[in-house]
Amino acid sequence: MSPFMVAAQTPPPPSPASQTLFDQPAANVLALMQGKAAAPDIFDPAFLTAVPPEQLTSVIASLKTQFGEPQTLEAVRRMDVRSASIDIRFDKAVVTFTIGVLDGRLSGLFITGSRTQGDTMEQITADIAALPGRSGFVVQQLTPSGAQTIASHRPDERFAIASVFKLYVLAEIDRAVRAGEHRWSDVLPLSQKSHPSGIAQDWPDAAPMTLQTLATLMVSVSDNSATDTLIAAIGQEKLAAIVRASGHSRPSDMIPLLSTQAVTGLKMPANAALRDRFLAADDAEQTRLVADAGDTLRLKNLDLAVYTGGPNQIDTIEWFASPADVARLLAMLERDGDPVTRAILKVNSGIPPVNAGRWAYLGYKGGSEPGIMGMSFLARTKQGDSYVITAFANNPAADIDQPGFIQLMTRLLDRLATGDAPATRP
Repeated sequence: MSPFMVAAQTPPPPSPASQTLFDQPAANVLALMQGKAAAPDIFDPAFLTAVPPEQLTSVIASLKTQFGEPQTLEAVRRMDVRSASIDIRFDKAVVTFTIGVLDGRLSGLFITGSRTQGDTMEQITADIAALPGRSGFVVQQLTPSGAQTIASHRPDERFAIASVFKLYVLAEIDRAVRAGEHRWSDVLPLSQKSHPSGIAQDWPDAAPMTLQTLATLMVSVSDNSATDTLIAAIGQEKLAAIVRASGHSRPSDMIPLLSTQAVTGLKMPANAALRDRFLAADDAEQTRLVADAGDTLRLKNLDLAVYTGGPNQIDTIEWFASPADVARLLAMLERDGDPVTRAILKVNSGIPPVNAGRWAYLGYKGGSEPGIMGMSFLARTKQGDSYVITAFANNPAADIDQPGFIQLMTRLLDRLATGDAPATRP
């Protein structure tokens, strides 16, 4: 879940304060959620300039859709003299907020997590299975005797996985570093500008970047320019080898491992003839077609409108894998991965900080585009149990409810973190 509201200004320097400074503002948040308080009466004016009352109304409606009606203020925990963490119980969950206070008024409101009361793995499985379109997931505990499946739905079914494919690029970098073929400090020029997501598309052409920087951008902010630069540097032969080594059940679905520019270009109506030839070809011919396409599949000739009209070619021009395929890849990284690889995976946890904090380690890579949503995790509990969790939803007819999908995965991770899984220790 992403933050819905943020502080509108920086509070003044700290002054002596006590817990009671936050009691009334916290109560005001509950009153606002219940419709018993008006935003202009409880928020600092600067906050309302940044977040107008109508936006607050929309956010509150979304919270009620997910969690039911707000009931009580459960807890107020002072963080420092300017902010506190508060828990509000809704019908279906306890939602955690961070609040900022300025001269007795709310200067910030930030949703940081939730926990669903009385939730079970069976209910979460049913909710994932009920998503529109197709969905699938697998949860496996990693033990000395192998991966043990805790819960699943269509774990072996083929899905479009969007940017989760970048885990395969990361896995090949990891292998090359461990084999001594490359170092994390190796420098590459930023040679393959792509479209967002990410930030590197706005950086200078050929900017020198370390292998670790490119990999971190690729995973943490799903940077497409960093990804395509890495794909070009690695080459299709080695990428095909890592796909096979990971145990992918249908490696041809990921060979060639397309750049983000190539996928966008092949989706374009103007390239329909090239797309038809590509889809009719075998792996080797597909690799040649993409290489020969040259600038046709480069950023300067791409039309990003292919992503503005809803799902587009998600069953044909994409990166494809099953939940079980990605679980095997993550298990390989857990077993063999370099410490830097694990550090890169944990930069962005994918779920709210309060929920992520329930884990000793949480590595993540997600992906989304119209009609596709995927979230994959490598996790270790504070008791030392390790899990891989990966889930996908595909709907060629409509966009995925991304906040709802994130909430489902957050619920799933919460259950595992609190021990709601069969014991599989030897």
